[in-house]
Amino acid sequence: MGRDLKKAIREQRLELERLLAEKMLDREPMNKVDVTSHLAQAIVGMRRSGKSVVCRTAMRNSGVAYGYVDFDDEVLAKIDAFELDDVLQAVYEVYGNVDHFLFDEIQNVEGWHLFVNRLLRGGKHVVITGSNARLLTGDLATHLTGRHIPISVLPFSYAEYCAWIGHETEDDWKRYFFNGGLPETFTLADQRGYVSALYNSILSRDILGRRKVRNAQRFIDAAYVLMQQFSREISYDRLAQKAGVSSAHTMQTYTGYLAEAFLVSLVRRYSAKPAERIRNEKLYVSDPAFISYFTGVLGSDEELGWRLENIVYLELLRRRTDDDAEIYYYKDQTSDIDFCLVRHGKIVQFIQVAYMIEGLKTRRREVAPLFSAAKKTGCGSLLLVTDHERETISQYGFTIEVMPAREWLLSDKQ
Repeated sequence: MGRDLKKAIREQRLELERLLAEKMLDREPMNKVDVTSHLAQAIVGMRRSGKSVVCRTAMRNSGVAYGYVDFDDEVLAKIDAFELDDVLQAVYEVYGNVDHFLFDEIQNVEGWHLFVNRLLRGGKHVVITGSNARLLTGDLATHLTGRHIPISVLPFSYAEYCAWIGHETEDDWKRYFFNGGLPETFTLADQRGYVSALYNSILSRDILGRRKVRNAQRFIDAAYVLMQQFSREISYDRLAQKAGVSSAHTMQTYTGYLAEAFLVSLVRRYSAKPAERIRNEKLYVSDPAFISYFTGVLGSDEELGWRLENIVYLELLRRRTDDDAEIYYYKDQTSDIDFCLVRHGKIVQFIQVAYMIEGLKTRRREVAPLFSAAKKTGCGSLLLVTDHERETISQYGFTIEVMPAREWLLSDKQ
């Protein structure tokens, strides 16, 4: 085999003990991890978003003894499924006869699901992490049907960021607005260098390393174009021409790869007919840091509005629960609204986002669609999120609540 697995896992344990001694924030996804469950707890999200810390914190707080393996370790690189029994034996030698396991980035091992299934059948408790959505939609859905609980982790929210630094000011909001919530950037002087390295690592390891892409450079160029389309409705035909890609289908495939690696999310246009909801999509990126990396920190009010809209979307995504409202955007002949929340087939809230609504023309553009949609649908929950403005606007028997982003992001309500 040529691997000293016991030595590697012993070194990982020493590193784990060092990490457990560091400051760790109790984050909401941590509360969803049930270490006593006989279903695999699958924590997924973008690389360096804090998945491992969520798992370690949950394990530490539970007080259970567990074995830990990081499959991103170079010693364990390209390990195959037949060696997983040797890994398990090394874990027992280092940690003792434990019944709980934490496996980081286990999707690196082909055939890992058979190993995890066997542990679950044997009454063990397993927590796994992965940086690719295929862990959920592909491998887990196919091989661990009914035997796993999916838990998503995003970079820090604004509330988590403030809890981490211990205060909340206007300056903190501006830093988050431009720098985002990637935990390791909070104390770095060269944040741009970190974001660049992370982005390139995700492309090379989580996409090009897993997918058969014929022309890697063309994909990289297309990804660059896509990452600049945040908070906008996308046309794959137009983007394919801009990126020099052969077809809209290829561009759509590339977008799917970015979504699998949690770099982007796609939101569909609302329609009362479910079959029509797949025709149009808007794109959002996974953290404000990527927006600054690709577009810089200067821009028009419109561009600042797109950035704020992206932040609001990520917060909506964080606040979703399994039975909570679905997120769409709303567009018809008279209304173009950034988000509508739909629960059990009914629109329960419209949310518009604008950096500011000063000026009659801007105010009309942002407010009129909300009232128009409210009259058509009967939905009376209308929210307009701005950078700093607060007021209530009433008309036609409906009321729009205008709320500063800082206030909304720190509240516990949508």
